[in-house]
Amino acid sequence: MRLIILVLLAFVLAFAVLQINAIDPHNYVKLYLLGYSIESSVLGFALLLIAAVLVLYFLVWLLRLIWRSPRAMSTWQGKRNREKAQTQLGTGYLSLIKGDWRKAEQQLTAKSDHSAVPYVNYLAAAQAAQEQGKLEQRDQYLKSAFEAAPKERLAIGLTKARLHQQAGQMDLALATLQDIAPQGSKNPQYTAMLIQTYEQAKNWQQAQALLPVAKRQKALPDNVLENIRSQIYQSTLRDSDDIASAWRSLPRDQKKQVENVRIYAQALADQGDNSAAEKLIRSTLKHSWSDELVSIYGMLPSDKPARELRRVEGWLLGRPENAALNLAAGRFAVAAKKTEAAKEYLQAAITLGQLPAAYTLLGEVFESTNESGKALQLYRSGMAAISSRPSIALPEAGPESSITDMAEQTG
Repeated sequence: MRLIILVLLAFVLAFAVLQINAIDPHNYVKLYLLGYSIESSVLGFALLLIAAVLVLYFLVWLLRLIWRSPRAMSTWQGKRNREKAQTQLGTGYLSLIKGDWRKAEQQLTAKSDHSAVPYVNYLAAAQAAQEQGKLEQRDQYLKSAFEAAPKERLAIGLTKARLHQQAGQMDLALATLQDIAPQGSKNPQYTAMLIQTYEQAKNWQQAQALLPVAKRQKALPDNVLENIRSQIYQSTLRDSDDIASAWRSLPRDQKKQVENVRIYAQALADQGDNSAAEKLIRSTLKHSWSDELVSIYGMLPSDKPARELRRVEGWLLGRPENAALNLAAGRFAVAAKKTEAAKEYLQAAITLGQLPAAYTLLGEVFESTNESGKALQLYRSGMAAISSRPSIALPEAGPESSITDMAEQTG
């Protein structure tokens, strides 16, 4: 619009300049104003009119500038504050990454009122406050974040729940996640946090119900979901009143899981069904080795300990430095009354793993052979192994030295 007016004025001015020569110098203009009369030549009047228009335009421009200056100043100040807030947000996040929690909190809140995304400042400040143990201040920042951006209920809720999880406040985390369920039910991150909360709270029933949703949304890696699934079945086994039925109802892949086998085998042993426990453990060890299963196997009563000893010795051919296997061999050797073999295997179990049970059992072997001094030393060493296993140190000697030598020195 301004361009059009300027073009028109330019045309009028050009036309006036071209008509100057056609003006009669004797013509004049006479004005009456407030009782006064003013006479002027046509050319002078034209120049005066142009000057008046220019002065009037300048005055109007100046008045507009003065009128708009407060708003312009406010706009400039607001822009400057937003730029500072953006800078503070960036430096605050850097301090948060570096672990300078106090400085991060100060930087993130200094210009938060002028930030383009103030709720982001408050959420980051909540993290910094929690790292300092200021949980009340954390909650205030979370409240401020929601007040600044109520439409970001999901993002704020997820951050709040995550902070509760990190602080070990699982009940509050679960309550927060349930509160934002309408917004988060289709969000993979929400599902991941909810199922992990159930896992930490050992609420396996709810976790199992959510597992298909988590798989469909790919909320967590497959191996993590599989681990949760395994924990669900382990809990089912542990808490079942009829563990045999619970075992039969397990999927085939879960029956191959070592922990499930351990739970069931221990239950069978506790019930006195040693034959079933033995068969289950042996079949599992063929494809999945487990020292815990070997330990259970070694404590199973047997009518034919010599046969079990030979079986364990066969396993030892492939794992000669396995402490649990040596302890199991020692147990069966004791049961089979093979005293020297028992001493050898139990000494190996002590040397390789400093197993308290090996100290105790070897002490009993020495006691049965009337070597009470050696037995007493082993009992003492076994007690020390229970209280502080890393502190147990065998004597440094040549390859011929053994726990028997140590016992002889102190007997």
